[in-house]
Amino acid sequence: MPTVPFGHALRLHRVRAGLSLSELSARVHYSSPYLSRVESGERRPNPELARLCDVALGAGGALTGLVPAHGLPAPVGRRPPAVPPVAQLPSTTACPVTLPADDDTEDARLISHYALHLAELRRLAQRMSPSAVLGQVGTSVILLDTLGRAAHTSAVRRQYVELLAHYADFAGWMAQEADDEPAAERWIGRTEVLAAEAGATDLADHTLIRRACLALYRRDARGVVEYATEAGRRAPGSPRVRGLAALREAQGLALAGHADACDGALDRAAELLGTAPRPRPPALSVGSEVTPRLPALVGGWCLHDLGRPEEAAERLGSGLLLVPARSQRLRSLFTARLAQSLATCGRLDALVPVVDTLLRDSAGLCSHTVRTELRSLAVSLRRRYARPHMRELHARVTAALHCAGCAPPV
Repeated sequence: MPTVPFGHALRLHRVRAGLSLSELSARVHYSSPYLSRVESGERRPNPELARLCDVALGAGGALTGLVPAHGLPAPVGRRPPAVPPVAQLPSTTACPVTLPADDDTEDARLISHYALHLAELRRLAQRMSPSAVLGQVGTSVILLDTLGRAAHTSAVRRQYVELLAHYADFAGWMAQEADDEPAAERWIGRTEVLAAEAGATDLADHTLIRRACLALYRRDARGVVEYATEAGRRAPGSPRVRGLAALREAQGLALAGHADACDGALDRAAELLGTAPRPRPPALSVGSEVTPRLPALVGGWCLHDLGRPEEAAERLGSGLLLVPARSQRLRSLFTARLAQSLATCGRLDALVPVVDTLLRDSAGLCSHTVRTELRSLAVSLRRRYARPHMRELHARVTAALHCAGCAPPV
């Protein structure tokens, strides 16, 4: 527990920096009366304010450390659930599914069909509700499991099992997007078992990154970093998995307020993903077509969590220019983070068109991850009711949380 109340520490650092309350208010975009109540202990600080004041006052993390990330207790003496080790099996990175020599066989035709079907489901997932896509996944999983059990050779069965593992991995992602964490955990566990059986070590290692993502949305910074670093350790021969793991590690480090370590993880990710070959077929590999472009976006995400919203907005804005319009779910997620950064640093004129784009692109997605960002944006907008158009913008953002299958608005 901290020995110095946050308000006292804030006042001390403000005085040392030679700033008045109004001058600090202009830098962090919180009102002077609110900051005064925080300093006096009448109001509890939120993690965003702590990060912004830390940067504005050059406190070097001292203020951030007094407020647990996102108001949750800091995980002390606890580790994420143990993940069973995956057997060291031959990697299939170069070609996740190798079809039989005779392409006219029925098994080869079915494997090719379901690989293409998975690619189509991934495209649909970028613009449809996850619950609608999950229905299609469940049917395919049952059929692939039956076909694999009926396979006449171990080689053909392995191909069915690996294809089934990729379907399970995709289902885990959709379950998270549908805000069903228990189902996501079950799918991730099944993915790991199937991938190990098929010898798809890249996919087995990638399940740790999936678990890190669940920890990220629980705001468990320690869990994110531990899962991500373990994924990178397990996959020395896969630059793609190591690069994705480094990105997730950076997000966990940013959530914990470790700026230098976060920058190092981002640099590693950019180097690894810039050189990693794109596996074939694309539908049966970890990551997606936009994976090499993720470092710029994740870098902006991290800057926001580190209390540097102006830099975050610039990085996110430029990064989004690299993402194709068809990647609607991904664009919506990072556009929502861009909107948060613009609201936090007070660039309200630039905020309005970004929110217009966000609400248009995210309509009908019913994405848990996007909704999480929208709720944070709504809180930020609510603090700016006195500004022109902010009440209307807040109402539009909260109304977007009413879509079918979505959580109640803020």
